[in-house]
Amino acid sequence: MKRNLNWKKVWKYSVIFWGVIFVVSLIPIILLSTYNFPCADDLGYSIYTRHAWVDTHNLFSVLGAAGRKVAESYQIWQGTWASIFLMALQPGIFEDGTYWIGTLMLLAALIFSVYYFMKVFWGKWLGSSKTQRFIVTFLFLFFGIQFLIDKTQGLFWYNGACHYIFPWSALLALAGIVVSMTVDSRHGKRKSIIGILLAIYIGGGNLVTGLECGIWLALGILLTVLCHKKKLLGQVLKIAVFWGISFGLNVAAPGNWVRQEEFSYRPGLIRSVLQSFYYCLDYVLGQWTDWKIILFVILISPFAIHAVQEYKGNFSFRFPVLVPLWSYCVLASMFTESIYAGGGPGAGRIYNVIFLTYLILIMLNLVYLYGWYWKKYGSGKKVEEKDIQLWHIASAAGAVFCFLIVAGVTPDAFTSVSAAKSLLNGEARAYRAQEQERVAILEDASIENAELKEFQNKPYLLFYEDIEADTNNWKNVRMSSYYRKNSVILIESETE
Repeated sequence: MKRNLNWKKVWKYSVIFWGVIFVVSLIPIILLSTYNFPCADDLGYSIYTRHAWVDTHNLFSVLGAAGRKVAESYQIWQGTWASIFLMALQPGIFEDGTYWIGTLMLLAALIFSVYYFMKVFWGKWLGSSKTQRFIVTFLFLFFGIQFLIDKTQGLFWYNGACHYIFPWSALLALAGIVVSMTVDSRHGKRKSIIGILLAIYIGGGNLVTGLECGIWLALGILLTVLCHKKKLLGQVLKIAVFWGISFGLNVAAPGNWVRQEEFSYRPGLIRSVLQSFYYCLDYVLGQWTDWKIILFVILISPFAIHAVQEYKGNFSFRFPVLVPLWSYCVLASMFTESIYAGGGPGAGRIYNVIFLTYLILIMLNLVYLYGWYWKKYGSGKKVEEKDIQLWHIASAAGAVFCFLIVAGVTPDAFTSVSAAKSLLNGEARAYRAQEQERVAILEDASIENAELKEFQNKPYLLFYEDIEADTNNWKNVRMSSYYRKNSVILIESETE
């Protein structure tokens, strides 16, 4: 009896184990962010809001300045109005030392959206226990945050991160709301309103997640039609209409065409779509599917098996080939906008949301494919819970062993380990001290032409881009406008 009781506590011990690992992993990330400061487009998009705050210290003036930036960019650069509004409100406008709040906001958005989606999908739809749902949530968040393709553009450079991480988090929350509507008819009006607001925001954000949102909403409409759920169809259609209006305003911006002229190679729609499938194979399967993805699959699989075996719903899992193909098409579509607009697969901030979507799709495919197997062959071949628990214990031990080995050899492979390294070796503190020397010059009203020394310390996670030894460089121009200088120039270090 004692033995059985211990086995029943495996999930309880596991949720504590993974919860502690996840929470502890956030500490160095948050601590490192306090040494961070705005750069490059952080400054360019927040010139008006910075000046509004410095001149008036009035939040309404700041919001008005953010609206001014949206209107300006819509005409001359890009139509992503929702993202630009948030870019203009980068936390560093209030004072240099508040920029780190951006990282906190990004982490909060990721954590909340993943928590809500897992609660709905694993808890309400699949019927998994609370402890198992939390374990899956912690695992996803750990892998998603630690192994972002471009960690700097994912968590530490606010301008790029807010343009992609915020809309992606909103999209995951929207997916959770739609799934929730299918299993729980309560609070339907509230869910619809929140879903509409999220869809409007996503449509006005980056075009990658904007297009992805449209694809998922189209799938939702198709499924509700096939399942004859008229009430749900009406709710999803409302959300889709508002997304369409917002996304249409985004795409139709005159500034988009101005920006496209900056790129000499634009392959056209058909070639862009074809190249998307190639880049999906190259990046997602060729470059990103390595030891960490294998570990993720091994760690999530026992929960997928357990959830399917305990599933009480009537979903049939009938299309084992179609769902992986659909997943591949979704991932490929996330490359299309960058290829069509700029001739290439995109930057690290775009890869981040593709990678996060990849993790979500791996999880969904594990559930679906085992669901198909279980419905067709597995009813008499149930995997016992004790065996599932043993699988989880063994895979967790193997994962920790791999984490320790890789972290010891390549600390920058993990966001938290890289952050801890920069904190412990003093480079983060030195980097911040050098920035404070710059700020003293930039905020000195008697200095009209600022000369700034090159950074001697450039932490892997914090350093994104710097000004150059050319006063006409776009980064120099934006910094000079932000701090109201005639010019700003970099004094490069002498090299032997």
